[in-house]
Amino acid sequence: MLLASISHKLGEVKAGHLQRPSPLLERAYRVSTLHATLALEGNPLDKRPIAELLAGRSAAAPTSAALEVTNTQRVHELLPGLDPFLATDFRRAHGELMHGLALDAGSYRKGSVDVFYDDHYAPRTAPADNLASQVEELLNFVETDDAPLLITSCVLHYGLIYLRPFSAGNGRMGRLWQKRVLMRQWPVFAFLPVEAFILRTLPAYQASLGYADMQGDCGNFITYMMEQIDEALSELLSAQRPVLSATERVALFLKEKQGAHFTRKEYRAMFPELSTATASRDLAEAKESRTLERTGVGRTAWYRVA
Repeated sequence: MLLASISHKLGEVKAGHLQRPSPLLERAYRVSTLHATLALEGNPLDKRPIAELLAGRSAAAPTSAALEVTNTQRVHELLPGLDPFLATDFRRAHGELMHGLALDAGSYRKGSVDVFYDDHYAPRTAPADNLASQVEELLNFVETDDAPLLITSCVLHYGLIYLRPFSAGNGRMGRLWQKRVLMRQWPVFAFLPVEAFILRTLPAYQASLGYADMQGDCGNFITYMMEQIDEALSELLSAQRPVLSATERVALFLKEKQGAHFTRKEYRAMFPELSTATASRDLAEAKESRTLERTGVGRTAWYRVA
């Protein structure tokens, strides 16, 4: 049921052209994501100082809390260019995330660590044996397994927290790398603030991790994470969908299109709600404003960027 619900909502997101928000909304989502990401690790900064830091308006002396914000923003900017299944890119992301915060940023830990979730679950020890090969096996599993990516991304999230490959920042990396894997297929996950929904239900998040450790089965954790993804998508879809102008539609199409030129039919395929007449007017206006050049007439005409 959850898988079907999320898949349906992702279809609605694509149909509503909500994969990428407006710049203003994107900034709001980025602040929400960074705040939740860092609050989950005990960072005391509220959303307003985080927004000021991102805008470069903070005059306060640098602190470790501020450095966490800067590092997290930096790694989010780098994320689209990182291969989600490449261990070297995984370590690079950790190096950026923990720069100036951990002496061994970007390197796997050398010694064992004790793992605690909350008072309800007994602590365990995570060994440091073969961490490099275990991380590579986990990434390879996610890349090659036949199960839906929504499910295997949750397995990856749990697996990274279970392995604890780094001396610090493992929770952040588990959530970040699930985001990176999902972004590969659905661009909406680049800004969807799933972390904010985890923060709202933090005791359940910790309990699902502890229970998975005790049972040796992360099924309940997968259910928990998919519930948060489903809620995040529901909130996105319940917000007012943007009413795009002709100029905005053409700009969005040009950002998404493949190839050097296109036809009116290809343009309408991205906006199936448009009538043929409206699509023609959009393209005619773009030609008048010298955004596009047209060759030919009628249905056989094709367009390219001027």
